[in-house]
Amino acid sequence: MATMYGTLKWPVIGLLITGGLHFTAEAVVPDMKTVFTPSVLAPLLLAYGVWVGYRAVGLGGGYGQAILAGALLGLLPVVLDIFGFGLILGRGLDAGVRSGIFGFLFIFWGSLAGSGFALSGVTAAVRVGESVAASGRAGSPAKALEPQ
Repeated sequence: MATMYGTLKWPVIGLLITGGLHFTAEAVVPDMKTVFTPSVLAPLLLAYGVWVGYRAVGLGGGYGQAILAGALLGLLPVVLDIFGFGLILGRGLDAGVRSGIFGFLFIFWGSLAGSGFALSGVTAAVRVGESVAASGRAGSPAKALEPQ
């Protein structure tokens, strides 16, 4: 449970701030909805997912825990898009649901990529039964991935 808390704490805070600013910008200037298109938001949501997946593995979690963390973080855009943008800003429930699913998927896909990247780095950097420090490759990720 401590790993999940550590994994999600800062990405949740960051995503709440990002979502809040996005919501406020569209509430103040409704025409901003033409700026915040899926092609603009997708890289940001993907980055949040990568952050969560990479962080979960970095804190000792496995692939399953990273995927769960990505799914949990992905629920935030679902709630914000359905209730915030869909109902409060008047875009409609259908638009809110579509946007929420879009946000969930990109965060989830990012968590798959981030955790996979982190796990592949761990297995490449350390031989079985050996710590990174004992392998002589400690110091930087680039050094850890150098062939011996």
